[in-house]
Amino acid sequence: MANTTFQGVVRSYGGGSKGTHTPGVMTQSVQISFDPTESSATNVRIGTSASSGETLVLPAGAIPISIMTIGGATGGTNPTVDIGTSADPDGLFNEVDADGAGTIKGADGALAVAGGLAADATVTGNVGSSAASGGTFTGILTYAMANNGVE
Repeated sequence: MANTTFQGVVRSYGGGSKGTHTPGVMTQSVQISFDPTESSATNVRIGTSASSGETLVLPAGAIPISIMTIGGATGGTNPTVDIGTSADPDGLFNEVDADGAGTIKGADGALAVAGGLAADATVTGNVGSSAASGGTFTGILTYAMANNGVE
């Protein structure tokens, strides 16, 4: 299957008529991974490796929606992770379940605001209040782009 990448914001009328209905933006998701034992904010990687692959940079205007844990952290008692930026390590998601599978957490950090991120942001991950002792945290981060619906 071919990949298609472009810079535009995708919107749809959901089958409604242009000029009558308001277009909505599509959500976007990316698989991320990082070491859940890191004590300082470390760039997350796209894919299933905590140490190789592209780092995730969200564009200005991105509104984080949720993170779904696929799992991977090992040890500890109910280990958690924080996801944010180097300036605000829990700015996107605070205390995310790190070892479960299928757990979904809504964006609850200070960077999750109605107008979206003020600037491009390199996403980081690090240990939460309850540390894992090993493994790799992997999850699906979902976001939408701020848009005024105007043609």
